[in-house]
Amino acid sequence: MLDCFPEFDLNSKGADLQLARTETLKAEYADLWARATRHPFIEELGDGTLPIEKFRRYFLQDYVFVNDLARMSGIAIARAPDLASARPVHEFLANLMGAEDALFLRAFADLDIPESTFRAVKPLPTTAAFGDFLVRLAYEGAWEEICAAMLVTEGVYLDWGERLNSEGARPENPFYREWIEIHTAAILGAFVAFLTDVVDGAPEGLSAGIARAFEKALVYEVGFWDMAYQGEPAE
Repeated sequence: MLDCFPEFDLNSKGADLQLARTETLKAEYADLWARATRHPFIEELGDGTLPIEKFRRYFLQDYVFVNDLARMSGIAIARAPDLASARPVHEFLANLMGAEDALFLRAFADLDIPESTFRAVKPLPTTAAFGDFLVRLAYEGAWEEICAAMLVTEGVYLDWGERLNSEGARPENPFYREWIEIHTAAILGAFVAFLTDVVDGAPEGLSAGIARAFEKALVYEVGFWDMAYQGEPAE
């Protein structure tokens, strides 16, 4: 299993915090959360029946999307209120640009996707819209709103990764298995706990903005799965 993310202190305040606002948001947007964490793409990934061409489409678009996620993270570091708040995002970004990028390059070779293809791939409309939203939010939103959107992008993956792993999902395709393993608590848990801590501790006056960021990020997550699973015409 490739450790794409650092091991944050799981005994930190964020790991022990009783979830208040975040649990309320998940309850308020329960349908969207379920669609984002139990999409047919995810279920078929877990049982090994996902057609490889759908995973290839997803993986190419995710590679494009990660560029915008990295931009968002870089801006978020600059927007953080202090060094202690910036550090977990910096470590997340460093691993996004290091270990996870290396994983993408290795996977492209395993999936027989030549460099000429993945270097030239263009974002489909949903990918472009999702990335634009995150980068714009990083520039214009409050720190806590930025963290709310990142809580969706990382928390959704942690949710389905932990669930499939706990259910004993072991698809025959070794890359499907690894994709599940790198989205479990051992890899993402502490960073998601940090983001949860920020969102739960935000001033009440930011509640509406946090809810908007959370909901919109969820809508895009569902759209991204739909795009990967069903295909989408390029503009």
